[in-house]
Amino acid sequence: MSDEAAPAMAGGMAAAVTGGVVLLIAGFIALGLLFGLTPLYAGFLLLWYWGNVDMVEGKALAPLLVGACGGTATAWLLQYGAVHSGLAGVAPVLGLIVAAIYCQLRGWLPLLINRPYMLYLTVMAAPLLQAGESFGHVMAAIALATLYFGGIVAAGRAIVARRVAAAA
Repeated sequence: MSDEAAPAMAGGMAAAVTGGVVLLIAGFIALGLLFGLTPLYAGFLLLWYWGNVDMVEGKALAPLLVGACGGTATAWLLQYGAVHSGLAGVAPVLGLIVAAIYCQLRGWLPLLINRPYMLYLTVMAAPLLQAGESFGHVMAAIALATLYFGGIVAAGRAIVARRVAAAA
């Protein structure tokens, strides 16, 4: 893996892309507010991962969604076990996390146990985020982000493909 920076965009292109990103983000915030979702950070984390790690690759969206939801669910289990049973409730979840690490290292269950799983498990297990968080709303924000950002990218690609086909 190279540490080289991506080539810089020309000023006009960078301004156009920035404007598009701002509109995209504003739309997601408006949609989140419409649905009463406050943990939009979970959706923005998905967008960041998809854009920066997966380079907005369409086939990467499903494993991202499944891994994000799996990691979030595991973080919820950790919280639930700690609150309701103390160490006795945390120990089995820690065993599950160790098994997930092993599965990832072995390449088993890659749709679920993947880098997004580990990212969301790490972020969502943070005590500050777990304090008073609705994991149902977190899951809804992840699903909304997948549909919203994935839908916009798919629509954009379809429009470009139609224009290219019409020009040919």
